[in-house]
Amino acid sequence: MKVFHALADALAAHGVDTVFGLMGNANLLYLPAFADAGGRFVAVAHEAGAVAMADGRARMSGGIGVASVTHGPAFTNALTPLVEAARSHSQVLLITGDPPPVPTHFHHFDIATVAAAAGAGYERVHGPASLVVDLNRAVQRIVAERRPVVLNVPIGLMQAEAGEQAPVALPVAPGPLAAPEAEALDGALGLIGSAQRPLILAGQGAAAAGAREALVELADRTGAALATTVLGKEMFAGHPRDIGIFGSLAHSVASTVIAEADSVIAFGASLNMWTALNGELFRGKRVVHVDTDPARFGSYTPVDEPVAGDARRTAEAMNALLDRAGVTAANSAWAERVAGRLAGFSPRDDVDDRSGADTVDIRTAMIRLDRILPRERTVVSDIGRFDVGVWPYLRVADPRHFTVMGGFGSIGLGVAGAIGAATADIGRPVVATVGDGGFMMHLSEFTTAVRHRLPLVVVVLNDGAYGAEHYKLGNHGYDPAYSVFAWPDLAGLATAMGARALTVRKAEELDAVGDLLPTLKGPLLVDVRLDPDVNLVRY
Repeated sequence: MKVFHALADALAAHGVDTVFGLMGNANLLYLPAFADAGGRFVAVAHEAGAVAMADGRARMSGGIGVASVTHGPAFTNALTPLVEAARSHSQVLLITGDPPPVPTHFHHFDIATVAAAAGAGYERVHGPASLVVDLNRAVQRIVAERRPVVLNVPIGLMQAEAGEQAPVALPVAPGPLAAPEAEALDGALGLIGSAQRPLILAGQGAAAAGAREALVELADRTGAALATTVLGKEMFAGHPRDIGIFGSLAHSVASTVIAEADSVIAFGASLNMWTALNGELFRGKRVVHVDTDPARFGSYTPVDEPVAGDARRTAEAMNALLDRAGVTAANSAWAERVAGRLAGFSPRDDVDDRSGADTVDIRTAMIRLDRILPRERTVVSDIGRFDVGVWPYLRVADPRHFTVMGGFGSIGLGVAGAIGAATADIGRPVVATVGDGGFMMHLSEFTTAVRHRLPLVVVVLNDGAYGAEHYKLGNHGYDPAYSVFAWPDLAGLATAMGARALTVRKAEELDAVGDLLPTLKGPLLVDVRLDPDVNLVRY
């Protein structure tokens, strides 16, 4: 058996059923072999799309997403989404390979150095006989380190005889940290016990740990308000003291509660500049920070009591110790005040609809789309000025059904990330929210969704400009028209590609999405027209 066949078989034995990639000399043989053996090869238009799709699939499936590119410029094309995957701690395997061992070959490139600079791990297949061992090591590192790994399979090995290989070894995931000992929680519990207006803040780490019930119990014991970061959104939906997103996207009642709170007990949240509003929201408050990664303590926000621990197990340990101390319903006046402010309030109450004659306010559009879409859905968001109108209003049933392709701050990865999510057979419709600039950057990958007949809803928030720059140019005294683009008709483009499409200039025109969704046999593009001069962001 040749190495390329052995690689295809080893990927399948590792449970890989889908590979995203663009063919070239380095992967020309093992990708067809993988597909011929029953795997799914999703051919992409650009290497960046392959990695972003693998990333999106990994985030929504909980497994490993696999991308394959050839050597040289194919690898450099994949760098931006590789950094995004590394910053987002995504489980991605990127297979590439050195070009032929000819000193003058123009595709020679230092893969290991660049992978390290991107924040990814690097492994190499050292010889035909070590193929499976080297692959096993790469996969184990992905799971153990929770970051992408680049696997270099040199093209010169592909047609060599594989010979006898070691067995495939499935990766072993690290278990959660043990619950902290009582002594390690003394300071944190002392702070919580002295707080009169506590607030519990949950991030993506708390959602991934399944900490909701333990955190709700802790909040009910201490009378705390409940809030989340963007990536933990909807974690406490339905609780009478859930104030929603903490930070720059907080609604009016949440902002009041945050201002009045005297302490924040954060679980699995990085407390970054957006959550902390550059530190403003934590000023004058005492902070407990629970996280599995002690390197995060104090990175963005000063912390009074850092606790290294899994969010769920730490909250459970806190509850047990508080129960032993007889704390069952503290700070009742604060709890009642928070619940009273939230009773009958909806974040929609803050919306001053700024729709125009032929444009829709993003918030109004998302509120309507939120009602139209099935409650169980996956939302994959790109980043851009439009986010402030999307994230607070387009909800999900579980925070693990929402992700943002924005760990590196690059626009344009949302469509590919959503395509990857849509291949994961998660049993929920997948909705991508993207800006018009980001969509046009990777328009070619929309054709990938068409070719593979993925029932994906791509909502383009289209202000005909690079929105943040449009606003900032005006602030600097320049003509905002420098940021404006006369795009072609997006619905017409999507239709020409073989997709369904809608152009929305009135909120009620979104109702057609609900009519089309049950019968989709491919992607639906929804081009929502916005006014570039309507700005919702505070810069």
